Order: sequence, then C-alpha cells, then structure tokens
Amino acid sequence: MVLIRSYVLAGLVAVASAQSAVLDLIPKNFDDLVLKSGKPTLVEFFAPWCGHCKNLAPVYEDLAQAFQSSKDVQIAKVDADAEKDLGKRFSVQGFPTLKWFDGTSDTPIDYDGGRDFDSLANFITEKTGVKPKKKWVPPSNVQMLHDHSFSEFVGKDKDVFVAFTAPWCGRKC
Repeated sequence: MVLIRSYVLAGLVAVASAQSAVLDLIPKNFDDLVLKSGKPTLVEFFAPWCGHCKNLAPVYEDLAQAFQSSKDVQIAKVDADAEKDLGKRFSVQGFPTLKWFDGTSDTPIDYDGGRDFDSLANFITEKTGVKPKKKWVPPSNVQMLHDHSFSEFVGKDKDVFVAFTAPWCGRKC
C-alpha cells in the first residue's frame, strides 16, 4: 500500500508519494506551482531510463527532505520524457537538466554545479538564504580494522561481518 500526500497550492493539486518529498510537475500545474508561486524552485528535468538521473534520484530526494520544512523553497521534478512539451519549452537538451526558477519569472537559470547534496544545498542557500535541515544520522558502528586490531575483533565468540576493501578501488568498495 502506498500512501499519497497531496499539496493544494494555488488551487491546484501536486501529488507526491509518501516515499518522496519531491513535487511531481506536469504541464497542468507547472505554471501555477513554479512560475507564479512566488517560491524559488529547483526543477529536475529527467527521464526514467537515464542512468545519470537514476544516480541523482536519491541525492535529490535527500535534498527535498532537507528543505521540506521550509515554506520558502521547493524541490520539484518533471518527467521530461513523458512531458516533452515542458522539456522543449525550457530548452532541455539532455538528462538530467536542473533549472532554478525564482518564483516570479518564466526564465530559469541553468544549474551547472555539482550533483552532490552539499553542492545543491549550498546553491539553494546562496540563492534564498534558506538552510537545509539535515536529518540526524546515528554514529556508525563500523570498526576500521588493521593488522594489529584484526585479532581483537575477529575469531572471538561473537559473529563479525568483515568487508575487505582497498583505498585505490574505484567502485566505492
């Protein structure tokens, strides 16, 4: 079962699943929720099949959650593969394309910074003064083991899961 939240803004309904803080935009609600809202909005134009879009999705969701409590900024997305007219209207050439709308104009600024949480959050904060509210992350129970400490943790009467990694590994081991 998926819970649905709906937001009534400017008389239109924008829907986000309970699993997402990112507003889904379509041609019917785009102008009212973004261009005429008075709220600055970062909009991702994406395609569901795009690998770069899939990589950005969890970062973008974290970003939306971090700014969700603010009434002064919005994080939204458009499936520009399904909504080709919106992509064309804003000169989307590739995926993902991020555009910053100031809430009063129909001329966005292309975002060309980093695609990590800090770069995106810093961009929004620079534009609006609004700071993200990061959720609390409990401290890790992961122990870094070395030649000397290995025998202290492994081989005793407790179960231990060990991941052997190499700092030069490019696969985020």
